[in-house]
Order: sequence, then structure tokens, then C-alpha cells
Amino acid sequence: MTDFTVIPAVDIRGGKCVRLYRGQAEKETVFDADPLQVAKRWENEGASLLHVVDLDGAFEGRPVNVGVIKRIAGSLSIPVQVGGGIRSTGGAWPYLDAGVSRVIVGTAAFESEGWLEEAAGELGERLVVGLDVKDEKVAVSGWTSDTGMTAGEALKRLTGAGVRRIIYTNVGRDGTLEGPDLEGIEKVARMSQVPVIASGGVSRLKDVLDVWRLSDLGVEGVIVGMALYRGRLNLPEALRAVDKVRP
Repeated sequence: MTDFTVIPAVDIRGGKCVRLYRGQAEKETVFDADPLQVAKRWENEGASLLHVVDLDGAFEGRPVNVGVIKRIAGSLSIPVQVGGGIRSTGGAWPYLDAGVSRVIVGTAAFESEGWLEEAAGELGERLVVGLDVKDEKVAVSGWTSDTGMTAGEALKRLTGAGVRRIIYTNVGRDGTLEGPDLEGIEKVARMSQVPVIASGGVSRLKDVLDVWRLSDLGVEGVIVGMALYRGRLNLPEALRAVDKVRP
């Protein structure tokens, strides 16, 4: 059984901390004008890792909210992983040089297998690939289009290229508070040869523990967002609950 982490998400759009419903730009809720203060809150409440997404970057295909993300990485003492619009190693290094621990790529990972191998070799553990599934196909470009690949086909490609960690998101559950896609998470974890972080749909403490029960398959964490911002999930309580069940 792998160690398991509850990972708060800070999604940034227009310089503000927001959440989207199923990744749809037109269904945005702004929760705070200062993402740095939100990030500090999650650190103060006990988070051991923070998940930050540049939503503008995801939609535009290039890093946009670089300044605020660098401030977050430079102000926190916990590791930060960042995704959104990173489509080259050149786009990754400014974050890594600023103290970000991991960069997350999605679209770029499926555009060029040769580039992915080079990136995996150069970045190693600092590279994470987002496996975002929408209607049973891997979604890219801010979830606005798909690759035509199934999760299984994508996993073979990713592990063959040397990717060491993936984040699995069921796009249809993201931001919905409808509960995680436990069947999909389990399926991906069983197929994957590398650790999996689950994301999407968590609405309560039971959901966190349900995902934790898959940790013996290599699921090493769950990303939580809307449930925290809506007050449906208390981060310290969730962390204590995982500590209690951890062997």
C-alpha cells in the first residue's frame, strides 16, 4: 500500500481563485481574489502538497498566471505541483526554477511521443501527466477536444515514454460534488504501472476514504477543490481521518 495524500486545489483564472463546473469556462465561481492567501490557508490547515492550475493557460495553450503561481511557490514551505498551458520543457523550467516541485502536462503529452520521452528523461519525477477523460476519451486543450484515445491506450503510451506519475480526472465529475469516479479510478490504477492521483467529484469525507481504499492499487492521493470551497469538506478533518486509517 502506498502512502496517501489529500491535496487541495487552487485553480486560477484572471488572477483569482475560482472553480469551474466540469471544466466549462462559462460556469465559473470566484471564491477569492487572492490565490496566494488561499494557498497559505491550505498550508496552515495541514496540507502537505498543493495542486495549482492555471486555467487561463489551459485554455490559451501557454502559461498565463505565472507571476501569482511563482509567488505561491516562493511563499509556501510545502511542495507545489502546477499545470495549465505547459506544453514544452521550456514552459516548465520557469516554474521549476521558481521552486515548483512538479509540473503537469496534458495536451503536450499526446501531441508528440518523442517530445514526451525527452521530457520524461529530462524532468523525471518532476513531470506529471494529466490523464483527463471525457466521455471515455482522453481530453486535451483545456478539455475542449479529445485525442480519440481511451485511458488504456493513453496509459501504454505514457508509461512507454517513461512517465512516472499520472493524475486521473473524470471531467464529467470535476467541480460537480457528485462523488468521485471510483470505478474509473480503480480501472486506471489497475492498468497503470506508475502511481495515480485521483481528481474530480469529491464532495465529503466518505469520498476521500473511498478513494483511500484504492491506495493498495497505487492510488497515492486525491485532489479536492469544490468541496473545500463550499464547506462540504474540512481539510484538517480529512487529513486526520486518513491518518487514522493509514496502516
